Amino acid sequence: MAAAQLSAYAQQKPLEIGVLALGPRKLPASRCGPESYQLASAPQHETMPQYVVGLKDQLESLKYVEARKEDAARPGRRFVLDVKMGTLPDLRRYAREFASRPVDIIVGIATAAVQVAKEETKDRGIPILMTGVSDPTKATGDGFVDSLARPGGLITGVSHQQVQGSGKRVELLKEMLPQLQRLITLRRPGYVPSEKSLIETRLAAERLKIEVLDWTATSRENLQTILKDVRRDLAQAMILLPDSLIISNLDLVIETSLETNVPLMALQDYMALQGALAAYGPSAYQAGGLVATYVDKIVKGTPPGEIPIYPSDPTFVVNLKTAACHGISLPIEILRQANRVIQ
Repeated sequence: MAAAQLSAYAQQKPLEIGVLALGPRKLPASRCGPESYQLASAPQHETMPQYVVGLKDQLESLKYVEARKEDAARPGRRFVLDVKMGTLPDLRRYAREFASRPVDIIVGIATAAVQVAKEETKDRGIPILMTGVSDPTKATGDGFVDSLARPGGLITGVSHQQVQGSGKRVELLKEMLPQLQRLITLRRPGYVPSEKSLIETRLAAERLKIEVLDWTATSRENLQTILKDVRRDLAQAMILLPDSLIISNLDLVIETSLETNVPLMALQDYMALQGALAAYGPSAYQAGGLVATYVDKIVKGTPPGEIPIYPSDPTFVVNLKTAACHGISLPIEILRQANRVIQ
C-alpha cells in the first residue's frame, strides 16, 4: 500500500508555486559606533525572505514534500517553489512568465508584488496569495479584495495590519528610552498606510510628550542623503512606518542607527535580528506559515475569494546586542513583554 501511494505521488504533477518579492535586499553591515565600522568586502544580500522560509516549513508540516530527488521516498503532495526576486520591472517580467507557464498559485510579498501579479495574470485564473500588505480592501486600501471577510475574486492571503501597531511602537520605545523627547519617523510620501501610521504615531507621541520629526524619502539615494543628518542631539530614536521603499532599504537605516547611536524601532521581527533595537509587528516567518494554510485550502478545492483574510499576530522582539551597542539597559518589564529576546 505504501509503495502504491509513493508511486501515485511520484506520478502526480508537482504543485507549482511562483513567489514574487522585491530584492534581494542588502543586509546591514556589522557595526557598533563609527570607530568599529568596517564596510564588508562584498555586499551581502538575503538569500531567501523569511516569508518564504515560513511558507516552505509550514507546507512541509502540512505533509507537502518539496520535489527533490533526495525526498523521493517521502509520502505527500509534491510542490515546487519558484522564488523570483528583483526590481519592479523584473517582477513584472517574472509575473508574465508565471502566467504563460502557468503556475498553480502565485504568492506576492508586499503591495507592489501583488499589484504586478494582479495586472500580469488578468483573465488567467491563477489564485494570488498576498502577504506584507497593510490594507488590501477596495474601500480603504490597495483595492485587491472586496472585504477581509469575503475577498471575492482570485486574491486572498494575510493582512499585516502594521498601521494598527503604530501607537504601540511609540509606547514601547518610550518604555525602553524613558528620556525620549524627540524621534524621527521614516516613510515614503503619499503612501496611504504610512500616512495613516503617521497619524497614529503622532497621537501616541503627543500623549507621551514626544516631538515627531517626519522625514520622507522617494528613493534609496534620497534616503542616503537625509540619513546623513541623523544625530543624537537632534533625535534620541528613529521609528519605521509601514512602507516598502524604506523597508527595502533597511540596511541604510540600521547602519545609520548603529553608527550614530540613535536607536531604531522597527516593524517586523527579522528587522530586530538585523540590528534594530526592537521590533513590534507581524512576524514575516509566521505570515509565510499562514500563507501555506491558504495554499492547502485552495489545493483542496476552496475558491480563494471565499477564504477570509486573517491578520498575523504582532510579535515584540528586542535585541540585547544592539541595546549594549547603544549603551542602553532595558527595563525588566520590557524583557517580560518580549516574545523573543536576541542575546
